[in-house]
Amino acid sequence: MTSAILTIAACAVLNRARGDDRWMPDWMPGRALFPVSIAIGLIGACFDGLWYGAAFGAAFFVWAVGPWGHLIGLGRFAPDRPASGLETALIELAAGNAHLALGLRHLFALPGLMIAAAISGELLLGVPGALAFAAFATGAYELSWRLRPSNPIIVAELLTGALWGGLAVALA
Repeated sequence: MTSAILTIAACAVLNRARGDDRWMPDWMPGRALFPVSIAIGLIGACFDGLWYGAAFGAAFFVWAVGPWGHLIGLGRFAPDRPASGLETALIELAAGNAHLALGLRHLFALPGLMIAAAISGELLLGVPGALAFAAFATGAYELSWRLRPSNPIIVAELLTGALWGGLAVALA
């Protein structure tokens, strides 16, 4: 139980670190996503071995790497840039429903989570786990907008990271 709580807390903090690379030292190249994905993979490896950890870290990376800015606002704001092709496609696919578009974006974790679930022998949890993750992560953003409308993304990233920690434990 203690390892599950520590995992959830660590993944929450790591996902927040991924969202804000101001913590990175100057000598460390690239985006915060790279070291954070490795750390998430190492956490996964602690639960079910190296291959599970690699698949779990890759799932996190694929989920996080693409554009989000026009989706995380859930219709409340838009960044000072045009929507990317991916964001535009998801918004169109969701018929303009910002919540559904963000939920679809969260499903980018599905392929990697399916592989991680197969490696751990929990294949039947892969699809339901990814669907639940997408729904709860979207809910985390909505809740964050309601709880802290002045700066909801920090809260949303912490909550979504905690969901990643829950996935690491559940799928292993």
